[in-house]
Amino acid sequence: MKKIGLILLATMMLLTLVSPVAASGPTGMIGIYSVAACQDTTTVAVSGTASASTNRIKAWLYKQDDQGNWNVELAHTVTGEFNSGDFIIPLVLDYFGDSVDGGTPLEVVVKLQSRNGNSWVDVGSTSTIVNASDKSCQNKCSATVNTIDIAPADGVITVRSHYGSFFRPEGWLHSAVPVKAGQRAFFSVVALPCNWTVRAWYYPATGKDRTPRMLPAQYWPSEFGVTSDDGAIPYTASFAKGIKATAPLESGDPYAPK
Repeated sequence: MKKIGLILLATMMLLTLVSPVAASGPTGMIGIYSVAACQDTTTVAVSGTASASTNRIKAWLYKQDDQGNWNVELAHTVTGEFNSGDFIIPLVLDYFGDSVDGGTPLEVVVKLQSRNGNSWVDVGSTSTIVNASDKSCQNKCSATVNTIDIAPADGVITVRSHYGSFFRPEGWLHSAVPVKAGQRAFFSVVALPCNWTVRAWYYPATGKDRTPRMLPAQYWPSEFGVTSDDGAIPYTASFAKGIKATAPLESGDPYAPK
């Protein structure tokens, strides 16, 4: 396995509003949130919304044939079923037996499908083209962060691979996502180093006490965060159980209270 060549398509892009299949049929939106393409694995975070009560995502990865057409399928996958509403879902496409050279163009195609009666119908699709990394791809893991309760104030949630001796936000910053008061957090972070522990920190932007709070994962109290493994992992946290930092913040922390 090779060290990362990261291709991040930041923020939600390629988000396509999909017309109803029929007047009473399912509707939705789907977009590719981010991609990390390696020589033998590609991790994709797909986001959107669905109106139907039962949905799934199908994804394919292609490379070009000798004529430049996207006809060579490297991998495909399908998610488990999920309910209506907003979603951000990480997908892992493995092609270990058909690994590609660094710099090879790859096409990612995703479809949102909804259950309509006894069959699945395509509600929407989108695609993007990326180049495979030409370096080692160790950072191919991902985590989906969600909270069981709502944020008490506007703020930012950061995700970091923790290192250092102080209980404060420190370490390798992977993601910073704004959150609104009254909103649950639900987002995915891709291109994480595998088998490292990641922690989520909430920085409230208002209120008398704006000390950052670590959001303990579902393994608390035996472990603060989650350890990324091959593929995708959940990180289920709670704002109400947030634990305040006990050490002064780093001087260069861009999210520290001003």
